Amino acid sequence: MDQLKTIDKKVKFLRFLYVTITLSLILVWGQSCIGKEQSAVSSDIVVEMIKPIDELEPGYRSSEGWTYVELSTYVRKMAHVIEYALVGFQLMCILLLKGKNRVTDYINCVFAGMFIGLIDETIQIFSGRGSEIGDIWIDLAGVSLGIGTAFLGRIIVARRASRKSTAH
Repeated sequence: MDQLKTIDKKVKFLRFLYVTITLSLILVWGQSCIGKEQSAVSSDIVVEMIKPIDELEPGYRSSEGWTYVELSTYVRKMAHVIEYALVGFQLMCILLLKGKNRVTDYINCVFAGMFIGLIDETIQIFSGRGSEIGDIWIDLAGVSLGIGTAFLGRIIVARRASRKSTAH
């Protein structure tokens, strides 16, 4: 009976992951569909929120602090890392729940994330924003971060489960 509950929980969590990764892809690719001006407005909103933090530490980036353009570029690049870390985390969780533990499964997960980044940059060509190869590398770094985080979480959960089973 406990095994059936565990399987049911896995199925429900897999469904949840499929829904959330779909929503993540809609967010990522949807952001790429918006034009250059609207994208700049979105970035500027975040820059205005972060700017006071930077002003607390002048000279952190350079002797004059961040320029507005530098901070805006940083915000956009960090958005790529965060979005793709989430996608990588979701992809890895799906793999782990499906019991995929081979090195080739992990490599395929990385390539899936890179493919998503390629699609993202291709969409940007058609939205008039242009495409940057460097962004694909940034996306790949984000995917790798998410995969690593999920993998580390798996190790922590496995160790805790091992300790509980030896304690009982």
